[in-house]
Amino acid sequence: MKNYAQIQQKIEVLNEIELAEVIDFIDFLRQKKTQKQRRLEIFKTLQNAGVAEKYGDALTWQKETRQDNVLTR
Repeated sequence: MKNYAQIQQKIEVLNEIELAEVIDFIDFLRQKKTQKQRRLEIFKTLQNAGVAEKYGDALTWQKETRQDNVLTR
């Protein structure tokens, strides 16, 4: 509850425009949390489907695909 009390004290001195910004930021944080939860659900679905086993190890593929090019002058 300490955080809620601090927030309440701080928003009491804000004007309407600043309060609107606070609301926008809260909405942003909620959206960010929702997106993170959705990504985790997708990753779990892919993990359960065995996608990694089907396509192989991504790190090995990346190492094989990315070859350093010799720079010439």
